[in-house]
Amino acid sequence: MAQFFEILYWLAMIGMSVVLAGTTILICAIGFKFIKDRRRWLGAGCIAFSLGAAALIVFMINLKFIIAA
Repeated sequence: MAQFFEILYWLAMIGMSVVLAGTTILICAIGFKFIKDRRRWLGAGCIAFSLGAAALIVFMINLKFIIAA
């Protein structure tokens, strides 16, 4: 039973990472659309947020999957 929950845990971690990465890419794309539509500050804010979120996602992936303790 413990092994089953470990598999569920890893599936959830991978799924969460994929959803977070997809959301970050979508927010960045919306930021470029806002810049194109002459709403520069809103677009810059979206892009800055997506860059910060991407850094946090990379940190999470490194901590959970690459440098697992």
